[in-house]
Amino acid sequence: MTESRQVIRDLESVAAGFAEDVISRQKRTQLDPDDFEQLKGTGFLLTGVPADQGGLWQGPARSARMYSEMVRTIAHGDPSVALVASMHPAVTAFFLGVESVDDEPDAWRAQRQWVIESARDYWWGTVTSEPGSGGDILKTRSIATPEKDHFLITGDKHFGSGSGHADFMITTAKVEGSELPELFFLQNKDEPWDGSTGCKLTVEWDGIGMSSTQSHAFRFENFPANKTVSREVLSKVAPISSQISNMLFTGVVLGVADNAMGFARGKLEGKEQGMRAFEKTEWVRCQNELWLAEQSYEGALRAIEAGEEAAHITAVRCKITCAELIETALSRMSKVVGGASFSKAMPLAQWTQDVKALGFLRPPLPLAYDQLMI
Repeated sequence: MTESRQVIRDLESVAAGFAEDVISRQKRTQLDPDDFEQLKGTGFLLTGVPADQGGLWQGPARSARMYSEMVRTIAHGDPSVALVASMHPAVTAFFLGVESVDDEPDAWRAQRQWVIESARDYWWGTVTSEPGSGGDILKTRSIATPEKDHFLITGDKHFGSGSGHADFMITTAKVEGSELPELFFLQNKDEPWDGSTGCKLTVEWDGIGMSSTQSHAFRFENFPANKTVSREVLSKVAPISSQISNMLFTGVVLGVADNAMGFARGKLEGKEQGMRAFEKTEWVRCQNELWLAEQSYEGALRAIEAGEEAAHITAVRCKITCAELIETALSRMSKVVGGASFSKAMPLAQWTQDVKALGFLRPPLPLAYDQLMI
């Protein structure tokens, strides 16, 4: 078993190196492969490997906190890199979280083990969202057609964070003739994006926040993909995936908040006594909101660690609560820091946009609130 605390210590060192170049990093519109080689060197990829096989995964109750702290640490150096890196444990959890199935037990064990072995050396990501789906991956309109030992997927996908970086990406589609969505995975890292092999880049990511995540949109036309051999996977893994993914994304948000607070304290050092009433009030409100975000984060982790039945709903509640609180807190922070907040030579404005972008991340706010209304 890999020592997770050592991984975090190594991630701290890597993130510190990233942070030295914060302004130029914020101007990037593309990922740097070397960043992910450094993360790989810390053992981070082993978040996709079970502990009994030398990895870090011990189930959501024992892994959620550690995984969230890992991506929070990476975010201290580069939030875009942290978001893309977080997809690896979020996606591999679809396979790690379901150890056995009833419909295809032997085939599932073999496929699950194949994913585990790939996760040791290769990055996983996701390109599941579709235009008009509202972020609900079960509302896929993509069609999968059987073709010998694999399937051919046709459909439009967007928000594929880490496109061109991830070696494998999961997606959803409906097998031709069926109304039930199923889980697939594909390889398109080294494929041309001109449509010649069935993968066409339709919209290149140009987000104001998380600007270098390469969250591109694609049109797939009979593109090769592999289907999970069990139809039970999506329903069985949904609560586990929700716990892990929401806490990972919350970890990224909190990492950005840590950055912003450190920057603001540096700007305000020695000036507290000279602050006006409005500035003092906004500063206290800002700190209160960040404190509340931390309480939400801690409460959700404790629910997961306790194995509470509704822990997956608590994780959704935590993610949207933190996203909203931290967005408001950074807005107040900007008012206190003043005009320097909007300078391109200062990082606070970009961090604020990064937090706003995370508010739209799966589940996006409308879908998240739908889940909380049940």
